[in-house]
Amino acid sequence: MKRVILMIVLVLVASPVFAQEIDLGLGGDVSSLLNLPAPRGNTPARGNAPARGDAAGRGGPATQVDRLVRLRVLFTGANIPLSKDQEVSLNSFLNAEIPTMRRTLQNRVAELQKARGSGAGPGNLPSMDELTPEIIRLNDQLLGKMATVSSLSPEQQAFVKKLYREQVKSRGGFDAIKVTLEDAGVPFSAEQVAQIQPLFDQQNQARLELLKQSQGQPADQAKIDQLQRETLARVLKLMTPAQRAALAAK
Repeated sequence: MKRVILMIVLVLVASPVFAQEIDLGLGGDVSSLLNLPAPRGNTPARGNAPARGDAAGRGGPATQVDRLVRLRVLFTGANIPLSKDQEVSLNSFLNAEIPTMRRTLQNRVAELQKARGSGAGPGNLPSMDELTPEIIRLNDQLLGKMATVSSLSPEQQAFVKKLYREQVKSRGGFDAIKVTLEDAGVPFSAEQVAQIQPLFDQQNQARLELLKQSQGQPADQAKIDQLQRETLARVLKLMTPAQRAALAAK
């Protein structure tokens, strides 16, 4: 099945992770999101989002963006097109969610600054590599919530939910395994979640360290692959036989 990633754009960056994103145009780069200079490694915004230094970046009126352009294409392709009223409802939903997402990302920036002993401020912003996991998590979370918007028909809700689950699975990592096991009817227990999620957090931190050590050059892929193998081996030991079978069969 073709991999489909719906990227609800908090940060528009040229990254392989976002190669198949569906740009809902939530607006701007990290500078506009946090009202701070863009973090190191960020690239100019793409698509219709205002670039830094334009009228919107200076506090002027932002350009009106069609946030639903790619999602509309998907619904139409599935023969369940959105009505005008449904589009209004979805845009209202997105408008309501953006402030919370912005605050969450701001909090994550503060956490990263505190963890490395640096104070808040434009000169101490984390890199895009550090922010990307949180951006992906927020994106997936928003897409999952979108499947519950009441103005959508049951068929449309089911369609968005399917896209969400395919998207999560396509990324790999803890959430991908979690969704796979839920679909197979053998979900993680609360105790397993408490044991397993930190293993992936540790893997992500170790990957960031490798990226830092590479000093702007491509990280050693063999070391990253080894990190993933080691994490998976530890995870498998904490799973039941039925869960291991479900994961192997995916």
